Amino acid sequence: MNLQIFIPPLVGGVIGFITNDIAIKMLFHPRKPIYLGKIKLPFTPGLIPKERERVAKAIGKTISNRFLDVETLKKAFTSEEMMEKIKHGLEKIIDDNRTNEETVEDVLLKYTTYDMTEKIISVIRDDITELIHTKLTSSGFGESISKSVIYKIKEKIDNFTFGVLSGIFDDNLVNRTAKSIGEVINQTVADNSKEIISNLIDNEIERVKECKVCGIIEKYEEKIPLFISFVLSTYQRIIEENLESVLREINIEKIVEDKIASFNVVELENIILELMKKELSAIVYLGALLGFLLGWANLLIIKI
Repeated sequence: MNLQIFIPPLVGGVIGFITNDIAIKMLFHPRKPIYLGKIKLPFTPGLIPKERERVAKAIGKTISNRFLDVETLKKAFTSEEMMEKIKHGLEKIIDDNRTNEETVEDVLLKYTTYDMTEKIISVIRDDITELIHTKLTSSGFGESISKSVIYKIKEKIDNFTFGVLSGIFDDNLVNRTAKSIGEVINQTVADNSKEIISNLIDNEIERVKECKVCGIIEKYEEKIPLFISFVLSTYQRIIEENLESVLREINIEKIVEDKIASFNVVELENIILELMKKELSAIVYLGALLGFLLGWANLLIIKI
């Protein structure tokens, strides 16, 4: 058997292996430019050291725009799994504090800062205020109150006049009067109730902050599910309304870019090799395989 026929494929495989291995190493080496006199040798430094800032910027932009964009993070922060985790976390906090003698404010400050606590309280106050205000102005509140008051007056007049004037205050008159007065009440409530409601809630919040945690939990045991639901909806609203501005202030793209740019070339090489070790090794062996196959192809062409 003529073993010489194996030489071209083997040589091709070795060349393919070596050239791909060198090409991958040239991504990182040399780490500094090499000069012959005043002439800089081509391909020095390697691609990664030479283009580190551009690579850092490109990676930062890709991560910010493709992986950690606003919609992706919104979905992550408000997913069913995340909401369930928050719910279980709240339930655990409540269970852990059933015998807690500390005040509500003391407990809040354990889990967050004073400024964050005040911000959370502000959001909750605004939500409750808006909810009550909406209910009052959209439920025919003024007309209901007016009608109730007019019927009370009618009852007093009937008792005083022994029913002589009862015919004057028929249902039609009561309804027309209640509607007119109700419109005035509704407008007055719409214009002035928010500040009143907000002040009342502020006073109640201050009172609750000074209450013992165990007392609050015991007193409002039946309303805990409603409280948890309210917290979850508030959290979801905060994420949906504020996440974009928060990310804009944080600037993930710049953070990633600066972090990658701060790595020295050795660290960057180690990170890339750690992430893509299998893939880069596969490229080297693929080069050997292609060289081996091309060696056979070349041999066949010569024979033909």
